[in-house]
Amino acid sequence: MDKVKLEFVAKVTLPSGEVIERMVTATDGIPTPDDFDVSSMSSFLESFDAMEIVTLEARNRIAKDIAEAYLEEVSKKNK
Repeated sequence: MDKVKLEFVAKVTLPSGEVIERMVTATDGIPTPDDFDVSSMSSFLESFDAMEIVTLEARNRIAKDIAEAYLEEVSKKNK
């Protein structure tokens, strides 16, 4: 395994105990610890930016996925 793997897991537990869970995985674009360039401030910021972009995109996807799953469950119960 030569890639960094980022996983976000979101879980909503309803009062009934039913659980809605979604997971998002990102494996492209995050520098490995060996590739994270700390040789200068500029290089560090470039590596950090690459990591941050992937992280924020994954965070946005998991938020969207869990919200959609929850609203789907709400719509089933309110028909």
